Amino acid sequence: MAAFNFKNTIGGKLLKKYEVAIQECITIPNHLLPEEMHDNVRECRTLKRLEKMCDKRDKNSEHKKKKATKARNIKRMAAQIQDGMTDIDKPLDWSQNECDDLQLTKNMQAMVGGMINGGMLDVDDILESVGN
Repeated sequence: MAAFNFKNTIGGKLLKKYEVAIQECITIPNHLLPEEMHDNVRECRTLKRLEKMCDKRDKNSEHKKKKATKARNIKRMAAQIQDGMTDIDKPLDWSQNECDDLQLTKNMQAMVGGMINGGMLDVDDILESVGN
């Protein structure tokens, strides 16, 4: 049985959104920051902006973060395979994987759009699956 991961629950996702909102609200005045991080227009920086500046300084790009997430997901899935979780009766548990919900939605919309453009789906198929 896979371990419980709070991050994947509705509450965990809401808490993450709350964390981002808080980071955008909290400001640090210039006198508490190193000289290279000063904002001479607003006289302060948000925590979110400071995080972006530190990522840029440390060369920690979004690409590297996504690769690290992918590596963690692969490690989780490999552990399930080693534990024998891939029996026909027990498929892989994808619920523990980290994902970008917005990007996943965009990918699914693009796939459906491509299937419609390619003639594999039409409006009737979509309405039928929704139940209208």
